[in-house]
Amino acid sequence: MLVFISKINFLMKGDYCFVIPCYNEEKNLNLLIAELENINSVDKDINFVLVDNGSFDNTRQLLNEKIVGLDFISLCEIDNNQGMGFGIVSGLNKAIDDKYEFIGWTHADLQIPIESLLEIKSIMQENIHKYENLYIRGKRKNRESLVSVFFTIMMAIYTSIFKKGLYWDITGLPALGNKNLISDVIIDSPNGFAFDVHTFIKAKKKKAKIIRFNVYFKEREFGESSWNHGFLSKIKMSMYYFKEIIKI
Repeated sequence: MLVFISKINFLMKGDYCFVIPCYNEEKNLNLLIAELENINSVDKDINFVLVDNGSFDNTRQLLNEKIVGLDFISLCEIDNNQGMGFGIVSGLNKAIDDKYEFIGWTHADLQIPIESLLEIKSIMQENIHKYENLYIRGKRKNRESLVSVFFTIMMAIYTSIFKKGLYWDITGLPALGNKNLISDVIIDSPNGFAFDVHTFIKAKKKKAKIIRFNVYFKEREFGESSWNHGFLSKIKMSMYYFKEIIKI
């Protein structure tokens, strides 16, 4: 049985909150927390929900130790890993309950630079008064391998055909939207890696204004991917992706 626990610092409340799922990221946490502190030093309006997504290493213990005294970070703990999407939705629901106006997410591996959160917030502030619903996502540049680019192209073609629209790199991060839109697009979302695809397609169906911006992908410095272990793992993920696309 899943046990979900939410631990909260006394948050310095701002309008923006980003959810970051952490799954077996013990080697990466020192750098991640340092990067979040850097963000907080230049923008007090941004808060974070870090989700221990059922890790079996020391991620949970280290998170509890490292966020002490950091009033811009709260922690959600999930006892049993249910997938990336489940972890993100758990954090998003907490951010919604905490009444943040603008809610988004990114990954803990830091391949997507944390400073991109400042850029996506700036884009939101420049455009939110123009649209009822606004959904912003990163578009990845300088991907790490031709294999990754190939799979991105194949998934884009598949999604565009089945969903009768133009879709490209729709799993790119970070992502950010106004709270009413985010509340809607996460309904009935899949627990796994198709979560990002689900939210993008749902946002488009709801006629939200979608803005993309370039994010320059980096190499992971510490730890390793929980799913990307080569060509066969990409094949497996793609098959899962294709099945989930049909359901949306």
